[in-house]
Amino acid sequence: MNPSLKPKGRTWFFLGFILFFFILRFFFGLYCPPVTDAGDYVQTYTIGLKFYTTHTWPFFGPDVQQPETAFKTQMPGALEGLLIDFSFRLWPSPESPTFFLNLLSFLALTLWGWYCAKRLPGFPPLFILAWLYIAPWTTHYSTTVINPSYAFLGSALFFLGFCETLPGFTLGLIKPHWANLAMGFGIAWAMQLHMSYLVFIPFFLLSLYFQSRNKKLGSAAGFSFLGALPLLALLLPTYMEYGFNVGRDAQGFITGINWSNARDLFGTLARFCSMASFEMPRFIGDHTHEREMYLLNLPWLLVPGFFLWAAGFLQPVLMIGFCFVKRHPRADWKWVRGLGVGTFFLIYGLFLFSPDMAASFRLVLLYPVLFLYSFYCFDALRGNRWWYWLGIVFILFGVYFQAFYTFENARKTDSIYVQYRDRITQALQQNDYRIFSPRREGSLY
Repeated sequence: MNPSLKPKGRTWFFLGFILFFFILRFFFGLYCPPVTDAGDYVQTYTIGLKFYTTHTWPFFGPDVQQPETAFKTQMPGALEGLLIDFSFRLWPSPESPTFFLNLLSFLALTLWGWYCAKRLPGFPPLFILAWLYIAPWTTHYSTTVINPSYAFLGSALFFLGFCETLPGFTLGLIKPHWANLAMGFGIAWAMQLHMSYLVFIPFFLLSLYFQSRNKKLGSAAGFSFLGALPLLALLLPTYMEYGFNVGRDAQGFITGINWSNARDLFGTLARFCSMASFEMPRFIGDHTHEREMYLLNLPWLLVPGFFLWAAGFLQPVLMIGFCFVKRHPRADWKWVRGLGVGTFFLIYGLFLFSPDMAASFRLVLLYPVLFLYSFYCFDALRGNRWWYWLGIVFILFGVYFQAFYTFENARKTDSIYVQYRDRITQALQQNDYRIFSPRREGSLY
């Protein structure tokens, strides 16, 4: 923030800053092409549209498709259907789910940015927020209507509560009972939206362990349960109607040791760190030649594109290198380093028993840990003016690239919104979700 600005000027500047990034992310979400199977985006939208047009309770949420094992199921709970239905009730238009989703995810990223800024006084808070808003993985997965995007809010709340319940690490920003409420709410929120919520359980148990050492286990568990209770209530209709064996919930996700994943230690580490890096090439082409041609055919993106491409390689190298750094300007570095390293080995260990590869999109809900760790790495370099100005160029190029990337996609027909807007409009007008898309064969809802 410019110190020369008067308090009123700072307020208007900050509001303009927030409004600019929200609008950018909203249009990004409308015109961004699908990152994974387009059918997943269509089916996410359809679950909410079905509830809105039929008024039948959404007993189940996201479809879970396992290409590695041909395993298929559907996550129990009404949260996803309710969130999309609610957006239509507020504003019955094809744009409303994207708009409402972006409100939720923008709130999540802003909350986590605020927390990171509190942990790093002196580090420019606008840099933290801008980077969270434009990082490729957080834009592609928190702006488009697909189930992990809705889970961003639960992830931010969970890790805020987790960090604030660790003795010696907490800043005391929120009281312990609010921190435990946030953890419980965050787990129960993510539980109905993405299978990766399971990775929160070891963090939660670790938090309870540390709190038990202060003889606060009963209070911690009680408030966590209270936080989860409103969302757990959305599961009750499903279990009352279908029982507790509602769709092979655990089968297909656990196997014996996957030796392919065991050998992929460094690949998993690279994908893990890429979550908090400008991994832009991943989203502009499937192969190096396609990515180069994408930038060469758009001269106005050429210089920032190749700069960001290089930065996206450098960032994981720095993050991995800092794993071995013990001295840091921040006294709590050992906690943050331990959290980052421990999270990686937790992920690596869990995927030893999964048929799936530890792909970046399966780790997206760990973004709070990764970005917090990366900010501490950058903070150690902040005193060097060369790094300071490089950081400013990085953010400016990042904003520029994402804005023109959005503009270029708006001229194409790749996004779900552009392809299906007319059909969504007809489905809303005729009150029949099937005009947009039927549900997948064999769906539980």
